[in-house]
Amino acid sequence: MAKKPKLLIVADTYYPKVDGTMKFMEEFIKRSADEFDISLLVPDFGIKTKIPGVKEITFIQPSKILKVSGYPNLKLSFKNIKKIRSAIQNADTVFIQGPALISYLSIYYSSKFEKRTIFYVHTIAWELFAKFFPKIFNWFFLNTIKRLSVMMYNRCDTIIVPYHELQTELETAQVTTHTTVAKLGVDIIRFSPTTEKRAYKEKIGIDPKHFVIGYVGRISKEKNVTVLINACKQLSSEKPIHLLLVGDGPKNQTNQCKSHHGCTVTGFVDNVPDYLKAMDLFVMPSSTETTSLATLEAMATGLPVIASKVGFIKNYIVKDYNGVFFAKESPAMLTQKIEKIMNNYKLRETLGLNARKTIAYSFSWERSITKIKKVLLNP
Repeated sequence: MAKKPKLLIVADTYYPKVDGTMKFMEEFIKRSADEFDISLLVPDFGIKTKIPGVKEITFIQPSKILKVSGYPNLKLSFKNIKKIRSAIQNADTVFIQGPALISYLSIYYSSKFEKRTIFYVHTIAWELFAKFFPKIFNWFFLNTIKRLSVMMYNRCDTIIVPYHELQTELETAQVTTHTTVAKLGVDIIRFSPTTEKRAYKEKIGIDPKHFVIGYVGRISKEKNVTVLINACKQLSSEKPIHLLLVGDGPKNQTNQCKSHHGCTVTGFVDNVPDYLKAMDLFVMPSSTETTSLATLEAMATGLPVIASKVGFIKNYIVKDYNGVFFAKESPAMLTQKIEKIMNNYKLRETLGLNARKTIAYSFSWERSITKIKKVLLNP
């Protein structure tokens, strides 16, 4: 029997975070454990749950001081560096999920030890960090992060991106590494429409008479959740409204959301489909995205979607067919879009049906991960 190649998956996120990168890792490992001997190099956020199919996990201690978007950064210590070096030396191929210090240090050592290095671009680093620096220093820091990111990308053997336009963006940024496209997917069995919406609202403690406006993802500056909250404050509808935010983030931002009347913040949950099925409308107000797996999952659940026109979202949402766009920094426009959909049952139904069709037809985990495995297995 042929020996399986040793694959080290590196990420700057891990449980209890349940973000798009974690979902991707779960789906990839589930479909790849037969072909690879899989190990993980991830931060220790206090929960050391092992994903089925993973042979070994190396946990890296995070900093207690430095945090970005609710994620503690890597603690720069001799012990952490030693762990990173050792994990990489034991691998045949290093599969990076990015885009913070664990990933970038792993690229450096993977290149140094001449390991094959593949990077999947889940997030554009310089866009992600755009809202986290004082405006007076913004240009300097973002330019520095962009130059560092491009330098790291160019140390990789292959970069995988979730949509074609991102290839052009990286080339414009002077990334010279070969890139290939593998879209993210959705489990359309797990994320499916329901005819029991009232029951799902009751299950999570929401009055079934309320119209539920939902969001799934990090509650952080780059996700623009405050734009959604401000839009809901301006709603003039007589219908009772409930705002359901499925996710977690820095305490000051989650507390601000919780202070809004009629708003539930769940924290990270492992039964996202139940929460989506309780929603009547899904909003993705983010200022930066690549694919937005949360939006794809909402569409697969048959929800009408309002989204900002960013990343790949502007390609797979077709205006007034399977979703609606709004100007990402405009609560007033978002309010108008919400009221339009909220007050028109036929429009909600049509958008939701077409959203489901779009995902079922075009977004398959099997196709995506089959392509990624080919990249990883064929130098």
